Amino acid sequence: MLGYLQGLRGAGSGPEQLPGDIYNELFADVLLAAKGNGCKTKEPDKSTGFSMLRSFDSEASNQLEPPAATDADVWIFGYGSLVWKADFPYINRRRGFVRGYKRRFYQHSIDHRGIPERPGRVVTLLPGDSGRDRVYGVAYRIAASQKGAVLDHLDYREKNGYERCSLEFHGYPTTAAGGGEPIQVIMYVATQANDSYAGDVWQVPCIAKQIFCSAGPSGPNREYLFNLAAAMEQLFPGAVDEHLEELVACVRRHIAEDEDNLMRHALLQEISGILQEEQLPEQAKQLEKLLERCQQPGGREWLLHGALQSRSES
Repeated sequence: MLGYLQGLRGAGSGPEQLPGDIYNELFADVLLAAKGNGCKTKEPDKSTGFSMLRSFDSEASNQLEPPAATDADVWIFGYGSLVWKADFPYINRRRGFVRGYKRRFYQHSIDHRGIPERPGRVVTLLPGDSGRDRVYGVAYRIAASQKGAVLDHLDYREKNGYERCSLEFHGYPTTAAGGGEPIQVIMYVATQANDSYAGDVWQVPCIAKQIFCSAGPSGPNREYLFNLAAAMEQLFPGAVDEHLEELVACVRRHIAEDEDNLMRHALLQEISGILQEEQLPEQAKQLEKLLERCQQPGGREWLLHGALQSRSES
């Protein structure tokens, strides 16, 4: 890096031209390349590699030898990431819904799809009309012998503001297990009393912007949104979730119209700031760190957040 900077200055690049030259040479390809890092700008087509329905219909359990079902088993209902990411042992699962609730991205995520200084957004349930409102999701049957371990795992996974509650679950009509009597399920809901509740910032454009530029240990916030939308589309064709659909459309619009320009603007600002250093070796060191950070998970979202914040302040 030091030799590269010395070469640029030796070639006569002026102070105003330097940031653009460095960006084009070192950063442009990193941001545009379709690599599995935090700065990739293109999302994979949701129709490829996400066969939720095919997997759901062909796999009754995620255990090689699941325990036999008993009357002491419990059911866990998932309406967010649990729909596609069941990282616990279950005997079987059903598609279905709970009545009288609405699914909303009203919960801040600081431990999965965001970090404390840049929270993401994830779903919780709000009371709705008992006759009209439904929230679709997946119920998992947990063996009595595995109940304690699974609930301990989920208590930790949902520790940021979620509490257990119990509700009736109704089978999705088109499944073999659909119809019939409802079953009692345990589910996790984040109430307005928890510290990570998003408060009054509920409008779809605000939530979409937050999702667009957030990432955490579990990955980009947009991945959570798109996976949930794809799962709902495949598992519950015809079911309408206007809030979810509006968010998807708004985030995809940000990606198509804003992402490239925001990232370029953010990087040019970072590069210009580094070039204010007096010593060339220190400039080279900081540019290497910037390049490395861009290639780390969350690097894209860090840049986008900074660019949006700078835009709002100007």
